Amino acid sequence: MTIIDGKWLFIGTDLRLSECSRIMGEKGYDVFHYNGNSYSARLACILDEFSPDHIVFPILQMEGAIPVDKINKSAVLYPGVAASDWLAPFSEAGFTIRPYLKEVEFVWENAVLTAEGFLLEYYPSSKRRISGEHFYIAGFGKVGKMTAAVLASLGASITVVARSVEQLGEAAAIGYRTMHLPTGAMGVKGILVNTIPAKWLEVEVDSTLRIYDLASAPGCLKDNSPDEYYTIHLGLPGKHFPTDAATALSKALLRMNSR
Repeated sequence: MTIIDGKWLFIGTDLRLSECSRIMGEKGYDVFHYNGNSYSARLACILDEFSPDHIVFPILQMEGAIPVDKINKSAVLYPGVAASDWLAPFSEAGFTIRPYLKEVEFVWENAVLTAEGFLLEYYPSSKRRISGEHFYIAGFGKVGKMTAAVLASLGASITVVARSVEQLGEAAAIGYRTMHLPTGAMGVKGILVNTIPAKWLEVEVDSTLRIYDLASAPGCLKDNSPDEYYTIHLGLPGKHFPTDAATALSKALLRMNSR
């Protein structure tokens, strides 16, 4: 592996960022980890004194923005989740921006870790086995595919719920049952695992559908839906497998540079 010259600054309280900094340091890179999610006087001092050539931002968009004049003109920026207006000053200043959450191999690795992490959430909360149980999986993107595969491998039966004809066709070809995403209330019983990052789900007041939400904010429940049987589970790779997730991130950062 080619060593990439320059100093690496990791920003964020997520264990994946601190672990990634440690892993990169052990590989011989010059690294510094700032344990915070917002711009501060302390971070300003670090930028002045450490003068990083690579800046890895938090998984979720940091609070506030680093003034562009605090960053080396030749620095490469690696955002996680970040809105276009937050990124705009960096783009306008001509910085190279490489979003690590768009690196395809990294996204797939995180999907696998999310699926395994779901098991660690499901078992203690349900105190039930998976074999023989029926799960509805909403969405059949990367996380939906991996979650369905993990559950099916343990003996669960799967129904994929999606709007996309392509996703439903792929799910049916694999052997899963399929169901079109409902436009009204979802009148089914059992367990739903949501991977769609939108407010699409409406349930009846007396519904006992158990909902595990693995998607990002704002969650899948429409505002008029009860949440008695609803829980949201974000950041499972960092929560349950910080070292594995950090290893995947370090490899993604190096791949993005080697290209």
